Amino acid sequence: MKGSPETQAEETPPGTTPRAVLIGILLSVLLAFLSVCEQAIGGQLSLTEDGFGTGALSFLFALICVVGLLKRAGVVRSGLRPGELLVIFSMLLMVSAVCSQGAIANLLPHMAGFTYYATPENGWGGRVIPSLPDGLVLKDLAAAKGFFEGLGDGRVPYGAWAGPLCAWGVLLGTFSFTMMSLMVILRKRWLEQERLPFPLAQLPLSLTAGEGGEGPLVHSGVFWCGFAVPALIGLCDILHRFIPFAPVFGFYQVARFYRNAIAVPFYTNFLVLGVSYLVSLDILFSILLFVFLYYVQAYLVVASGSAILGNPGGPYAEYTHLHQEGVGALVVLVGFGLYEARHHLRDVFRKAFGAGPEVDDGDELLSYRTAVVGALTGIAFICTWLRVTGVSLWAIPIFVGLMLVMFLGATRILAETGMVMQAPLTPAQILLHSAGTQALGGTTVAGLFLAQPWSYPTRDGPHVMASASTGLKLTHRRVLRPRPLFYASLLALFAGGVTAVVTMLHFAYKLGAYGFASSGYVITGLNYYLHYYGSAIVSPSGGQPIRLLWSGVGAVVMALLILARQRFYWWPIAPIGYPISTIPAWWMNIFLAWLIKRNVLKYGGPSLYGRTRPFFLGMILGQAVIASAGSILAILTGRI
Repeated sequence: MKGSPETQAEETPPGTTPRAVLIGILLSVLLAFLSVCEQAIGGQLSLTEDGFGTGALSFLFALICVVGLLKRAGVVRSGLRPGELLVIFSMLLMVSAVCSQGAIANLLPHMAGFTYYATPENGWGGRVIPSLPDGLVLKDLAAAKGFFEGLGDGRVPYGAWAGPLCAWGVLLGTFSFTMMSLMVILRKRWLEQERLPFPLAQLPLSLTAGEGGEGPLVHSGVFWCGFAVPALIGLCDILHRFIPFAPVFGFYQVARFYRNAIAVPFYTNFLVLGVSYLVSLDILFSILLFVFLYYVQAYLVVASGSAILGNPGGPYAEYTHLHQEGVGALVVLVGFGLYEARHHLRDVFRKAFGAGPEVDDGDELLSYRTAVVGALTGIAFICTWLRVTGVSLWAIPIFVGLMLVMFLGATRILAETGMVMQAPLTPAQILLHSAGTQALGGTTVAGLFLAQPWSYPTRDGPHVMASASTGLKLTHRRVLRPRPLFYASLLALFAGGVTAVVTMLHFAYKLGAYGFASSGYVITGLNYYLHYYGSAIVSPSGGQPIRLLWSGVGAVVMALLILARQRFYWWPIAPIGYPISTIPAWWMNIFLAWLIKRNVLKYGGPSLYGRTRPFFLGMILGQAVIASAGSILAILTGRI
């Protein structure tokens, strides 16, 4: 009947409208372009490199402000609907993943690095490059040299790059589809059954909650007070670039202990502080506890001289025990989570293969059949890709299994705590050290080098699985048609990826990758990994089973923490804090958030917490906006 609630719901316009998709694509192209520009000529790394979606948040806020001004000026009749704004933001999150240091920014130098750095001493030219397929790496020496050193006229030899770029584009597209499929499979379990909080989603949801995309948050004075704190401090830092005697209020100190071997950072990060305030007290306390134990273990390792060394070597050997423990903890975290979700996964697979018609997948981004078949096919394609690049058959399932554990674990931690976690060790590093390079062989090591840029989550930028999970949280039950949103995300990934590649090649052949303002993230990292993997090829070594022992210790500790949390209602320690302790640099901001929130709840209760929450949401946005503004200003002026 006309006018009924059901009819009104059907008549409500969806969020994935043509104008929302068009705006999302245009902003995706702009974000991808600026993210490369800030590396090449700006020297700042804020738009896509912090993992919190800084650029996406800033663009969302700017869009709300611009549309609001146009509406008040009478240029447009109505603003963008909340659902449209969330679709645009979700598209921007996906683009942030493909443009970050964990994807294209590192992939292109890796593609050209084999040829450019090959010397008679390291043996790459005669022992490694010929064994790689012609279509996967840049074997044209002139083209590779021009990428790193630049060409006088700046012309890009697209003919040399076309084959490798198309091949890697297929891999990245398949990889992204696989990660999105896995999130579709787990969405209902995480969002509806476990009700994970997704702290990073709270700010965009609050910003777009009202009619026309102007939620009550933007009319809150408390919110703008929180916004002003990082914005004013960041503004002083920006002014200091042009006026050297202008004050700088940023705080960063490092305390060193035991003969300078242990470094404990003290610094403020308002974005981390604001996100941490949205997390439960028991999780914050648990993170702090395990960070303390992290440094205690590091001290004991250094004091006893029992650091795990090996070939290929690497820095921070005193932390190797802890990194191996983190790997074991993530394996148990992911394995236990899948075991707890077994009933849901059974329903998903029954629906996918026609045995569960009663299971509803109508509100999913993809049908369960498409998601399951897509995930399985994507994993099979990745295994085939690794084999083509030279990785041994026996190493492929281990590598892919570790890769999935790293991404699922990091995404789960992001969904529950808002913390952006880097893998303790990459899957390639685990194989290199545990099995030994003698057992792996030179071609396997070379293939693992090519997998380095895309096979593990990094703190230097979001990844597709994390962006997809946050996007699904944002758009769930927001009067959106889920299937069109999937195609909008693919369009954003394609448009942003092509823009980032073309822009990076342009600046590389014009300035040379050595001439990038932030070349350390491109050149220094590449040199480290080339030396790391090159040493493994030239000087093969045996494995170190003791590393597996420490991973076992981490697995046992994590399992005991989970069991204690389940069996004893009074148990105060959240197991999720254990693997997060491998990112101790944020401890000070987490401690401040815990201290403030504890006293707010103690003396004011939930009511006071609700009134102070907008302040910390404003702090998150203020930090994101001023960081993005600083990056854009650096691009325009060249002042870092």
